[in-house]
Amino acid sequence: MDKFLQIADQMVIYNLRTGWLQIARLYNEMAAEHDTTVSMAFVLLAINEEAGTPVTRIAPRMGMEPNSLSRILKSMEEKGFIFRKKDNSDKRMAYVHLTTLGKEKREIALRAVFRLEKAIVNKLDQQKLDAFYEVARHIPSAIDEFKEKMASYENS
Repeated sequence: MDKFLQIADQMVIYNLRTGWLQIARLYNEMAAEHDTTVSMAFVLLAINEEAGTPVTRIAPRMGMEPNSLSRILKSMEEKGFIFRKKDNSDKRMAYVHLTTLGKEKREIALRAVFRLEKAIVNKLDQQKLDAFYEVARHIPSAIDEFKEKMASYENS
């Protein structure tokens, strides 16, 4: 094993990234079979199936930038997965709703997510799973602290 891999294998960031890339690659293969993308599938999952979801709530639910979401929503409308509807009481607010086709694609995405989740969880005993969730819960606060420190260095 080369020096990079020896070091990288011991890094949280490297393991998170390589794990996510494997998941994304698998999801992309699965999504392509259904004329969609991973991003579209996650948008479908973020939309309330009955009431729709305000456009402004979708990006934060997914950890995305709003401008990236706009392109995805446009493509999803073109494919007939979603439609937008203005709120009756506040015309400034737009809701995204699933079409019948969008609901079908959402169901496919849900099954894919839960099948992979089950496959991963079945490889871990409860103690390891609990440890994983404990570590995962600390990542956002570690990132926030890192950002604060970086900002204070830049302002010094």
